[in-house]
Amino acid sequence: MSAELWIIGAFATCCGAEFLLERALAWANARRVAARGGRVPDVFAGSIDEAAGRRSAEYTLARTRYGHIAAAFDLGLLLVVLFSGLLPWLKAALEGTGLSGLPLGVAFWLAALWATSIAGLPLAWYETFRIEARFGFNTTTPKTFCVDVVKGWLVSALLGTPLLLAILWLIGATGTSWWIWGAGVVVGFQALMMVIYPLWIAPLFNKFTPLAEGPLRERLVALAAKANFAARGIFVMDGSRRSTHSNAYFTGFGKSRRIVLYDTLVNQLPENELAAVLAHEIGHYKRGHVPMMLALSAAMVVAAFAVANHFLGWQAFYRAFGFDSPWAPAGLFLLAQVSGAFTFWIKPIINALLRRFEYEADAYAGDLTGSPGWLRGALLKLAEKNLTNLWPHPAYSIYHYSHPPLAERLARIA
Repeated sequence: MSAELWIIGAFATCCGAEFLLERALAWANARRVAARGGRVPDVFAGSIDEAAGRRSAEYTLARTRYGHIAAAFDLGLLLVVLFSGLLPWLKAALEGTGLSGLPLGVAFWLAALWATSIAGLPLAWYETFRIEARFGFNTTTPKTFCVDVVKGWLVSALLGTPLLLAILWLIGATGTSWWIWGAGVVVGFQALMMVIYPLWIAPLFNKFTPLAEGPLRERLVALAAKANFAARGIFVMDGSRRSTHSNAYFTGFGKSRRIVLYDTLVNQLPENELAAVLAHEIGHYKRGHVPMMLALSAAMVVAAFAVANHFLGWQAFYRAFGFDSPWAPAGLFLLAQVSGAFTFWIKPIINALLRRFEYEADAYAGDLTGSPGWLRGALLKLAEKNLTNLWPHPAYSIYHYSHPPLAERLARIA
């Protein structure tokens, strides 16, 4: 067997294995939900009513059906992009405009990414304006949807272009050690994004307002002070512009650190439960989860660049995808596209770590507030409002859930 056929076969096998595993897990999860008929588990009795249970089951099944279609589309699109000759044609077309060198590489990446993004827009539109709207979650207008897409393209171009230029330059300037320098640049870029994202990028898409003066702010500020948590502030995000889903998160690094509460969350929870949610987010900081995730991300970046170093000069790798000779921009793009088919098996490992972090943050919230029941109440209300799946299949949750299933999470809260 030629090297090219071996590469194609290896990719097809891994890609098919990922697709079949994820579809099998989704099918098992949907079958489990359907078998329950919307009957609320006993652990939630008195907190989540039967009507909400039925809606939760319907929502889960609707999203599962959509997921099957979206996964098949994504797989088909990936195969077309990689094996139809479109990428070599794109390179030739751009060269025909007179581009060469680093500008050619950047133009190739942007054109390929924007083209695949455009291809996926109908499905994104259907998800937003059909599925989410059907269950009363969507508040996005067509104008906001389109503006978000364009803003996303522009931001990715403005941030990604310098990063890609730096990596391509390093490949040509530093020889076989390029991957070490390249990994360092990406890790540094990730750290920089921790600082600039909450300050300058997130506000391009949402409005962030300091939590208004009053009893709630006084309560939350006092709680942060009790935890010795210093941040730029507690902000309310206008999440209701796009969805009625609610959430809260901790973001930033150093002086850019902040707590963000969705306006929907503020409207849905009483003061005590909001305090518990804040305490949970502070718990992620106090337990060192942010630097741990940065370290894990850095290790994964270094490993990815080490692998890329072995492929970028391999003639057979390029021929398998229709290129006549090695070309670093194409090699990096191809590796980025096929990487998921070879790394999907680590998702349960990463999710296990993230679920451990959630348990630790939950425990911290109970200790800080002195009342674990407040967090339990918040989680139950959010599950009901967001139509959380109350019956997840164990294998599905292990593979897909970064947060513990609700029943398991509540059982761990003292």
